[in-house]
Amino acid sequence: MRKTDISRYKSEGNNGNAVHSNVAVEGTKGFLSILWKFISTILLILVVSGVIVTISLGIYLYGLACQPTGIDLQSEKMQLTTFIYVDDKDGNPVEYQSLHDTENRVWVTFDEIPQQMKDAMVAIEDKRFYEHNGVDWVRTMGAILNLSSGEASYGGSTLTQQLIKNISGDNEVSISRKLNEIFRALNLEREYTKDEILEAYLNIVNFGSGCQGVQTAAQLYFGKDIQDCSIAQCAAIAGITQNPALYNPLAYPEENKARRETVILSMYEQGKISKDEYDQAMTESANMTFVGYVDDNDDDEEDKSDIPNWYIEAMFRDVRTDLEQNMGISEEMATKKIYTGGLKIYSAMDLELQNFAEDYLLNVKTPYDPNMEIAAVMCGLDGRVLATVGSRNEKKGMLVWDRASNAELQPGSSIKPVCVYPLAVENDIYNFSSMVKDEPISKWRYEDGVWKSGPKNSYEGFLGELTLADAIERSSNACAAQTMELVGTQTAYNEAVTKLGFKHLAAEDAENLGALSLGGLAGGTTVREMAASYQYMGNGGKYYSPYTYTYVTDSDDNVILDNRDQVPNTAYTEETATIMNRLLHYNVVNNNPAHTSAGQAKISGWDILGKTGTTDSNKDHWFVGLSPYATCAVWTGYDTPASIAESSFTHAVDIFHDLMQEYLSTKENKEFTLSDNVEAISYCSNTGLLATSYCSNTYTGYYKKDQKPEYCSGYHSYSNYSSNTYNSYSNEYSSSYSSSSNNDYDYSNDYSDDYSDDYSDDNSSHSASSNTGGGTDTGDTGNGDYNSGDTNTGGGDTDTGGGTSNNTGGDITPAA
Repeated sequence: MRKTDISRYKSEGNNGNAVHSNVAVEGTKGFLSILWKFISTILLILVVSGVIVTISLGIYLYGLACQPTGIDLQSEKMQLTTFIYVDDKDGNPVEYQSLHDTENRVWVTFDEIPQQMKDAMVAIEDKRFYEHNGVDWVRTMGAILNLSSGEASYGGSTLTQQLIKNISGDNEVSISRKLNEIFRALNLEREYTKDEILEAYLNIVNFGSGCQGVQTAAQLYFGKDIQDCSIAQCAAIAGITQNPALYNPLAYPEENKARRETVILSMYEQGKISKDEYDQAMTESANMTFVGYVDDNDDDEEDKSDIPNWYIEAMFRDVRTDLEQNMGISEEMATKKIYTGGLKIYSAMDLELQNFAEDYLLNVKTPYDPNMEIAAVMCGLDGRVLATVGSRNEKKGMLVWDRASNAELQPGSSIKPVCVYPLAVENDIYNFSSMVKDEPISKWRYEDGVWKSGPKNSYEGFLGELTLADAIERSSNACAAQTMELVGTQTAYNEAVTKLGFKHLAAEDAENLGALSLGGLAGGTTVREMAASYQYMGNGGKYYSPYTYTYVTDSDDNVILDNRDQVPNTAYTEETATIMNRLLHYNVVNNNPAHTSAGQAKISGWDILGKTGTTDSNKDHWFVGLSPYATCAVWTGYDTPASIAESSFTHAVDIFHDLMQEYLSTKENKEFTLSDNVEAISYCSNTGLLATSYCSNTYTGYYKKDQKPEYCSGYHSYSNYSSNTYNSYSNEYSSSYSSSSNNDYDYSNDYSDDYSDDYSDDNSSHSASSNTGGGTDTGDTGNGDYNSGDTNTGGGDTDTGGGTSNNTGGDITPAA
């Protein structure tokens, strides 16, 4: 058996202890090594991160230092209030109203700002303004400490920094915003001088009550320009900027008093005013008053006075449209230019007439239609809009619905003297007393697969023929449609659009017989367009585009829009204008109340012309007319079409009468200037021919000297002859009459045996010239406009739709 060596195990046991000891030492060293590696790695990461952060911060700060400010102080001068001027009684323009955005600003130059205003602002807001380079580092560090401690509001901003904040509108409370502001301030002071920065500051910052800049503040609070303000007044203005709501002198006069006296003291302590000036300013401060102050109970009245009237509303739209067209800018940019461009707009408004018209319509009574709307426009014969009212109700805002200038309406029969009858006169189809067919057109309306005749008259049936004067006085729809067949729908449309300023007609109106003959338009027209379209009858055939401003200048007084030298369109010849003038004079003077209410337009001592207009189912009522000084168009109706009560039919003409009478009350009486090439001659109302001693019903007509009708033979009744045959026969006979020296010759003896009196009986009884009203009209003579010849002419009325005209224009062949 092998013997075990015990001693060997003993030796190994001692050596094993040594091995374990060595392992422990090596483990400790390993741990420390690992720990060191960990720590060194963290330190390395921190160092690298720090370097990265430092580099990033450096890049960020360098970027802030190098970035442009993005501020153009010159462009800020363009954020100016626009002023509107009206002429006083002597014709001199005076400031009437201002238009501005949320900022009401009038820029004043550095030299126009008094030294005490500059000193007051520097003393209270930034006493080291002229010493630092845009940033007051002492105050800035205090501001950062305030922010770090959780203060939400902190000071430290210089005037330069405040200017940047006012321009940028950035009010974020953060260190990044503050850093950005600091560098922009440093850069701004490298781009502009101290005086330029202070000038901008004093013109841009908020001084309460919507005032941006010291000039509007001085005007509001003290009723004077800033250059005329005292030390105490400048101090009161300067004190507002720290908190415009709290230190507004109109709302919180006591708080402003405490603040302005702090400003005065700061000015004295900094050596900007003497002791005597300090004492005087403090004395003035103790008793200071503000002209802009109003009682709380007057707030509503003040707000109403700030709302532009109907004329300024219309003028604003006109200026905006013309800026868009003339400058090639958008509506948004044109609107901004008006509110912030410092424009001077010289209004064409007759202020006294405008005030009267607005007050009159606000108080006019319409008992049977109390909610009926009304719109009216008065226009000079040179295109000047004298007054315009877009509603009978109180105006409560800017850019509201304007029924006078924006609403597209159906004019009814008031359109007839515009581009139907005058075209017939212009082209010698008609003269003053031509016999016009009062009979339906066979293909008037296509319905249920067949053509139906029309249009209907307001009176029962048709009268065969009427003189042109009587066709207008009766407002015959059939006569107007027959005339449109002769002149052509396209010709009438072209006349309306190219020469008479109608901008809202539809293409279909160039093909529809009922459109421009009866006023049943696919498009529409405005009250202003209608007022302007009647000009030609009072000024020798000219059409001037209606204008609400004479001219507009920019902030540097350069004229940018001008209506003063407008070249008119020649709508019609002087001869045509004179004949239409006298036809509408006949319509008023010889009006039968059973036909229309035109006679109520008469004004004692004045020559008044005009025409009524009524649409389908009595939904709209018009009167459009003129005097030797102006035109006036009045519309009555509902925004959502609805029938008007019969007792309300005369309101339009009554309003015309009262507005025109008020305007003429200050004018020297004068007559219309008529063409020398038109001759006044009596005509026979039965035949339309020149009257002889044998014609019992005669009126004065007006004729072109080279287009006078023949003389009437004196025989007014023929059987088995149409009136055309009779007129032809009479014309042949009249030549011998006109050449004969024996004007007493009794022509009836030669023809009395051949013809009966049937023709005379049938036609004379219906003659409007006899003022009998005919045997078929059952209108309400008390109100005068019932069944007034206009009731079937409304827009959308199928009876006014008319078929497509066989004659849409081109050459017009005069009647023989």
